[in-house]
Amino acid sequence: MPQQTGTLAVWKDDRGFGFIKSSGHPDVFVHRRDFGNIPRRPKVGDILTFQPMKDNQGRLRAADVRIEGVSRQTSRQSSNARLKHKPPRPHSRQQRKRFNPISAGIILIIVIALLSTAYQSLTQRSAPSLPADTETSRLSVSDTLIQQAYRNRQSNLQVTGSGIVSKVLPDDRQGSQHQRFILRLATGQTILIAHNIDLAPRIPALKPGDSVNFKGEYEWNNQGGVVHWTHLDPQGRHQHGWLEHQGQRYQ
Repeated sequence: MPQQTGTLAVWKDDRGFGFIKSSGHPDVFVHRRDFGNIPRRPKVGDILTFQPMKDNQGRLRAADVRIEGVSRQTSRQSSNARLKHKPPRPHSRQQRKRFNPISAGIILIIVIALLSTAYQSLTQRSAPSLPADTETSRLSVSDTLIQQAYRNRQSNLQVTGSGIVSKVLPDDRQGSQHQRFILRLATGQTILIAHNIDLAPRIPALKPGDSVNFKGEYEWNNQGGVVHWTHLDPQGRHQHGWLEHQGQRYQ
């Protein structure tokens, strides 16, 4: 179906859904998830652009919803905002006047001597072997990035990784339908995979203990985080994601 423009006529903020009224078309169901990461809550009267779709029961709903005049936030924008508001470190004139180049030279010599001693000690020990499998090494780095994102409460972060299914959950059937399961990463962290099965095929016969590779967008929550957008974007405006299970890719 082609994209449509309409007005948010009904919005139940406590339940996270509402209905869009579009001229010449029936009202369309919309869920909070389909707005992406926006800086404010939707409200009645918002002008929306959306992709109309039908769920498995033939009901009309909206996907890839955008509010006119409101941009989706990205992790890069959040980082830039934090940098802009970071106060400069104070340096008093008195501190600059007390700088002594002779003392600095002595300290530098001591540091070099200590580093040299530490290097000689390390070279006498057997260095640990690096993993020969480049893909395994890459996934390990990705797990570490996801762990850092969880600690820093980051969202909208494009990630790639691998994990073991620890629990298969019932499908989420509110708004866009999602296949849901929990992965345990090599770091011990658990994440929820929310795979849109209205836009991509589901993984059949998935069970605990299965290994799943993934590529998608990480969203923080206090239980380890959620990875979604594990599918192709029909509009081509978002980076494509995927899931891999037993050598088969689902996107």
